[in-house]
Amino acid sequence: MIDSAGLHTLSAEWMLLPNGWHQHMELSIDKDGLIVSVGPAITPPDLPICIPGMINLHSHAFQRHLVGRTQRFSRPEDDFWSWRSRMYSEAAALTTDSQFKGAQRLYADMLSHGYTTVCEFHYTHGAVQRDNAEIPVLMAESLLRASESTGMRMMLLPVLYQQAGFGEQPLAPEQRSFGLDTQVYLRLIEHLRDESPRSPLQSIGYAPHSLRAVGLDSIRAVIDHRADTAPHAPVHIHIAEQVREVNECILAHRKRPVEWLLDAFEPDSSWCLIHATHMSDPERRQLIERQITVGLCPTTEADLGDGFFPLSRFISEGGTWGIGSDSNLCVDPFQEIRLMDWQQRLSSRRRNAFKMDALLSVATRLYLQACEGGRRASGMAVGRIEEGSSADLVVLSDHHPLLDARTPDDALAACMYSGDKSVISQVYTSGRPRLQTT
Repeated sequence: MIDSAGLHTLSAEWMLLPNGWHQHMELSIDKDGLIVSVGPAITPPDLPICIPGMINLHSHAFQRHLVGRTQRFSRPEDDFWSWRSRMYSEAAALTTDSQFKGAQRLYADMLSHGYTTVCEFHYTHGAVQRDNAEIPVLMAESLLRASESTGMRMMLLPVLYQQAGFGEQPLAPEQRSFGLDTQVYLRLIEHLRDESPRSPLQSIGYAPHSLRAVGLDSIRAVIDHRADTAPHAPVHIHIAEQVREVNECILAHRKRPVEWLLDAFEPDSSWCLIHATHMSDPERRQLIERQITVGLCPTTEADLGDGFFPLSRFISEGGTWGIGSDSNLCVDPFQEIRLMDWQQRLSSRRRNAFKMDALLSVATRLYLQACEGGRRASGMAVGRIEEGSSADLVVLSDHHPLLDARTPDDALAACMYSGDKSVISQVYTSGRPRLQTT
């Protein structure tokens, strides 16, 4: 229903609000897709069970094309670094058209699985001439067009990538299309923010690729530019994903990666550290103190043999985390959280690895926490059903046999530990339906 002020309403038998489940609730949504009120419904509900859409805080869209093509191993020691060689060949073949079409298919698939926001960590600039900004603009705009065409909300994170390893190693030939001069990179950010056509669903952030791929002076230039032009924009960076990376950082800087980053730049809650798999206890405690989000990508980290993050301890100490699909081997947030929980159960040899009470299911608690981490990492008003947030919603099916005769808390647990996208009946971004399967 749309009233004279341009508001429309959605109601549900059950809604997952930031403080838990509420029955028979109604949202008022304005013309810009923002929730202006949440309260008891006065009419029969439109929807059965409604939860906030999930934020995918780390995606490399082009890597979706690698799915199924990297599972044949030629050597016993095949690992992340050998996988990376195949990834380079895929990146080299990209054009603006193939990047657009691949991302469009990917984002539609993400929406069908319950992601409503994606943070696209984009380094396929196609710039063999490092001082030429024209092609990088077109490659970035192809991703913006893909998200707009599907209705996927996006935080586009153009990536600064300049060296092949610690010690200012020059880019290898297969990495040249990732590399940009620092000033070209900053002009790219400005162009995308100020001149490129963007929808209200889209924002621009910063992403130095990693400590091994960007030197101290270049990261400092990025942070200074952000302070001058967009002080609240998110900053994302890969860090401490591999043991080899940690060891090389210690050799180069006499500090571990997270330790070095914290000392050099004093990151705050607008930063998101992707993976951060191999941290020391002091590093982990500092992230928690500074309210820095850790971006976990369990299916990719498992596929690449990275190791797994000590999440139960991180949560118990008050850490903030979210989930991403990274290589897009999997684009299902339920599966990402499921695997992450099972990793902790296997490690601790207990089912209640997070030592949670029985007031809410583990599934509901973890889902809400992942939404909060994604909200912070994206810098957007997403991941909550509350006044002032975007009406990005996922509706669970009212006729799926897996959810039959269950409380909403048990229904979400069934989705997380046994479901797939067939448990989702509708997806909304900005209060507009983007997917309906029934």
